Amino acid sequence: MKNYVLLSACLAVMAAVLVAGCGGGGSTTSAAGSVSTSDSGTTTELSGDATPDDVYNACIDALKDVNDQQIVQQGCSQARDAFQQCATAASNAPEGSARDTALKACQDAANQAVSQLQSSP
Repeated sequence: MKNYVLLSACLAVMAAVLVAGCGGGGSTTSAAGSVSTSDSGTTTELSGDATPDDVYNACIDALKDVNDQQIVQQGCSQARDAFQQCATAASNAPEGSARDTALKACQDAANQAVSQLQSSP
């Protein structure tokens, strides 16, 4: 039961990340890391800090004791995809302070998610 609550909380954080990271902002904060895309445009990775795969791996590790690992993998995959989509959307924004803010929001959320997942009992 506790693990399902953690999974639900994790998914709620991911939804918040999408709202925070993909929404515009008027702040002039610089990005914590850079975003690079592959030639196909389908893979985006935040560099310098936690990546979407780091979020996935921390999620899997935090929920390793849940009986239904298929549900865990689906939820953690959705969390990874949410961060991936956040980074992609932010990197596709026009250059400027709004893009920097979106990139920073995605990166900060990924770092926070990994930190919280790694500190969960």
